[in-house]
Amino acid sequence: MKNGMVLAAIGFLAFVASGGCGSTEISSQSSMTVDREASQEMPAGQTGGAARGIADRLSCSTLCQRKQPTGTALKVIAGMGFQYVDLSCLTWAPHVSVVDLRKDFEAEAARVEQLLARNQLRVSNFTFDAIEVKPFGEYERSFRLLVKLAGRLNVRVINIMAPSKKVDLQDQIVKLRRLQAMAAAGGVQLTVETHVGQVTEFPADAVNLCKEVPGLGLTLDPGHYYAGPNQGKPFDQVYPLVRGTGFRAGGSSRDTIQMPWGEGPIDFTKVVRDLEAAGYKGFYVAEYLEGLGDVDPLPECRKFLEWGKGL
Repeated sequence: MKNGMVLAAIGFLAFVASGGCGSTEISSQSSMTVDREASQEMPAGQTGGAARGIADRLSCSTLCQRKQPTGTALKVIAGMGFQYVDLSCLTWAPHVSVVDLRKDFEAEAARVEQLLARNQLRVSNFTFDAIEVKPFGEYERSFRLLVKLAGRLNVRVINIMAPSKKVDLQDQIVKLRRLQAMAAAGGVQLTVETHVGQVTEFPADAVNLCKEVPGLGLTLDPGHYYAGPNQGKPFDQVYPLVRGTGFRAGGSSRDTIQMPWGEGPIDFTKVVRDLEAAGYKGFYVAEYLEGLGDVDPLPECRKFLEWGKGL
């Protein structure tokens, strides 16, 4: 439990000192341009093609039941009316257990596959740890198994936590390039999340990271561009690189990072409109966390679903 809480703090609640509001932009020495089109189209097997509307691209993170076993989480999400799920593979919320994949891939893959089928759910994306939480050799082996599982379940996006600002960025870029190549070979889009305390906490830095790792996309969590040092300043420049989302109403501080849906300063309707205008064809994911503050995530996920159906 102690280790889980530490990882949770790293992954979601670690609002580290930003050194003021000035951007520590990543220097880009690569002459390669970002491919803004390659992974924008979701496969017909998942979304029914580019013509599918927003209401058919709504998903819910299993983190809304992060303390519950996989079967319970999926049953609750299906019961709310979702057809897609963002499936956590995080060490501290292992609805897919990477440890078990390494022990017996077939057994863990079959377990997850059967639970999804039982609840009539499909997977919008996986969410996995930051590279730095494990020795890279171990991480790489685990990631390879997730790519294999993604192929089995027809998952086209694996989102990982972006590197923290405490690590050697150039080392992380080299490792991200290796993971990106591995994902692309398996037909999977790799993304990193926009998040406070990580190298993506400023929009310009997130864009530059993608330039350094051609093919890498972003999973946009707008709340962190409000609660963190960006403080609600425009982040339109990331839209062409967005390949996934995590939506949760929030305010302008750590204490208000999770608010009831419909409250707070974030205009999610405008975010969706701007993403669609930029060519986004991926999923819109409710990412409320069980146990984060006083907000009960389940009513808010239901509100999100009704909101999304009305767009």
